Amino acid sequence: MSSTQFNAGETHGKTQQAQVPLAGENALPRYDEYAYELILKTTALNIDGNSTNREMCAFTYLRMNPDLFHPDNWRRFVAFVKKMKEGKDVHRCWEQVEREAEHFVHVTQPFVQEATVALRH
Repeated sequence: MSSTQFNAGETHGKTQQAQVPLAGENALPRYDEYAYELILKTTALNIDGNSTNREMCAFTYLRMNPDLFHPDNWRRFVAFVKKMKEGKDVHRCWEQVEREAEHFVHVTQPFVQEATVALRH
């Protein structure tokens, strides 16, 4: 269990006691599948392998910068968003989700180019 998962589990316990919803955000600018998978597990509060009736109410993705819009990073990010939308079904392989998300990657290409230029200025 990573320290991130431990902190989320500990925080989740406290929010349950206080009867308030739990939201989260990413802390580091990482664009790899392992980092996205960790976010998926943490937001599902799948800390101990049992996430029944538990999940964060919201998640904010921080660190939008030109690196995010690199073609490979953007493809993984689009797949990550797709997996977040699907909820707790995190068992599908990344390659399959990326293939399904390829249409959105292609459609958003003009936006990606515009965002990259805007973020560099």
